[in-house]
Amino acid sequence: MKIAIFGGSFDPVHIGHVHAVIEAKMALDLDKIIFIPAKQAPLKTTSPTEDSHRLKMLQLAVREYDFIEIDNFELGQDGVSYTYETAKYLTGKYPDDEIYFLMGMDQYNNFEKWNHKDELLNMMKFAVMGRAAGDMNIEQPFVPVHQPVVEVSSTTIRERVAKGDIVRHQLNTAVYEYIKEQGLYEA
Repeated sequence: MKIAIFGGSFDPVHIGHVHAVIEAKMALDLDKIIFIPAKQAPLKTTSPTEDSHRLKMLQLAVREYDFIEIDNFELGQDGVSYTYETAKYLTGKYPDDEIYFLMGMDQYNNFEKWNHKDELLNMMKFAVMGRAAGDMNIEQPFVPVHQPVVEVSSTTIRERVAKGDIVRHQLNTAVYEYIKEQGLYEA
C-alpha cells in the first residue's frame, strides 16, 4: 500500500490543506493519506490552539473522504513534534508499506534545519507539493508533485476571524461552524 503522511499545526485546517492532499493522492496514486496534527511544530514560535479543538476540526474537514485518516501520535507526545519520531512510529506501524511525507515548498527549503534529515530520507520518500505551472526546482531524492495550489493561510484565517472578516470561503462548512460555535480565534 502507498501511504502519505501530512503533518502540521492545522490551526485551523482549511480547504487548501484538503485540496493539496487530494491532488497528491491522484498524482502519486496513493491508497491512504494520514493527517498528523503536531503538538508543537519545531519551526513555529507560537503555541497552537488546544489539541482537542484542532483534532475536532480535522475530523470535521476530512470525514467525507474514506481514504483519509487522522493519527494523533504527535498530540500524545510531550513538547516539540519532530518528524523523525513520527517516522519511526509509522514505519513500525506500516512496515510493509511505501510511505511518503507530503511537504510544501517552505518545508523543502528548510529541510537542512531538520533533525535526523539523513535518516529520514532513508525511512520514507518525500514529496514536495508545488504549483502546477511554477518552476519547483526540486532535487533528488525529493519527488515533485505539481498541482494547482489553493492559496489559503491558517495565520490569515486566525487574523481575519479576530477582526470579524469573512473566512467562510476558506474553510469546510463544518469547520467554519465549529470555529464560530466555539468562539475560536476571536479577539
